[in-house]
Amino acid sequence: MCNLPRNGITPPLVTPLAAPDQLDVDGFARISERAIEAGVQGLFVLGTTGEGPSLSQTLKREVISHCCAVAKGRVPVLAGLLEASTDDALRLAEFAAEAGAAALVLTPPFYFPLPQSAVIQYAERLIPRLPLPVYLYNIPVFTKVPLEPETLAHLAKLPNVRGIKDSGGDLKKLARSRALCPDTPILWGPEEVLLEAMEAGADGGVNGGANLFPKLYVALYNSIRKGEALRAKTLQDVAARINREIYGAAQGGPGFVFGIKCALEALGLASSLPAEPLTLPDEATRARIRAATIGIELLVTELIVTP
Repeated sequence: MCNLPRNGITPPLVTPLAAPDQLDVDGFARISERAIEAGVQGLFVLGTTGEGPSLSQTLKREVISHCCAVAKGRVPVLAGLLEASTDDALRLAEFAAEAGAAALVLTPPFYFPLPQSAVIQYAERLIPRLPLPVYLYNIPVFTKVPLEPETLAHLAKLPNVRGIKDSGGDLKKLARSRALCPDTPILWGPEEVLLEAMEAGADGGVNGGANLFPKLYVALYNSIRKGEALRAKTLQDVAARINREIYGAAQGGPGFVFGIKCALEALGLASSLPAEPLTLPDEATRARIRAATIGIELLVTELIVTP
């Protein structure tokens, strides 16, 4: 089995759709293979960028199976457990283990606003029953249930917990988590501040833009680790531009999902169809995303080919 990601870049893969509840198999393979060839440390499916909570249980299983088939053991596959139901989480975890996934990425159960004590009790009941190692996933903007640094520190002591995926966006809390969890890998979500996050203690990134330009994010990570300040700042500025011009083009809701999917279509990699209940933005917005994508693609090519 591949080593689990402790650093580097692990893309949270989109779920490209050929039709509602139907995977765009060829597009998914292209995105996954492109990321592997760029040197990522793993592939994360069924996360927020992958619209995990919007997919049927059947489609979730199909995504896991296809990702494991594409990876072929070259990189570990991490399967998201973004479930409100404990039973659904257990069943999906068992399937992921059988399909060849290497780890699970677990959010707190959403909908009910649980206090931290209840989150800890839930995790202590569930995690020992899971068949694979676990990354704790903090993304309170969507779950509405944060994983506070003290909670992460408590849960990181469980034998099956191998890391943290922090998409909370709070660099002060990240630094607190680093201090409380000195030996636990922390992978950071908001890519527009990956440089600052790694300075605050993150070990790497789980960045949606790596679906589009995986070489950019691998180069950004490597530059930060090598202390190449000017190059890291230059590449970070491109990631910030992706956030601003592609993710920010669709106002309201999870614009980054629309942005990434429309950009993937502009690059000729996959369908832009989102999972219901999301719908595509209007044509004017899609045109802005296409134009931004082509411009950024030219810049990334220049920066990566000619450092």
